[in-house]
Amino acid sequence: MINEELLPTQILRASLLLLGISSLVGFFLISPPVGVGVFAGGSIAVINFIWQRRTLSRMLGQQISASPGSAVFRYLFRLCLTGLMLYLILTSGRVSILGLLAGLSIIVVVISCFTLYAAFHKDKGD
Repeated sequence: MINEELLPTQILRASLLLLGISSLVGFFLISPPVGVGVFAGGSIAVINFIWQRRTLSRMLGQQISASPGSAVFRYLFRLCLTGLMLYLILTSGRVSILGLLAGLSIIVVVISCFTLYAAFHKDKGD
């Protein structure tokens, strides 16, 4: 069974593993722009996941609630920075758009796999 306390760490490890494998497969079996696109998109997705995880754990760990304005500002800052990075990557012309989209979906794929595993895996002790 999946340990819920270690779930974010497991998601991060599985995402990095999937990112490495899919980048190499894209680079060597499809084309270098696809591999670079997968790597770029996956890196953005993983960095966003780590950033959001740290922000949420800081906010939830505090006894005094943070102001909603600061949380919204951090979210909008991260969103603008992600948009700027995506713009720069896309305008460089060195990556495949489909590879970039596949890379951006890595976290979603891993979370979906963990969800399906948890839904269909039954503990023998139950």
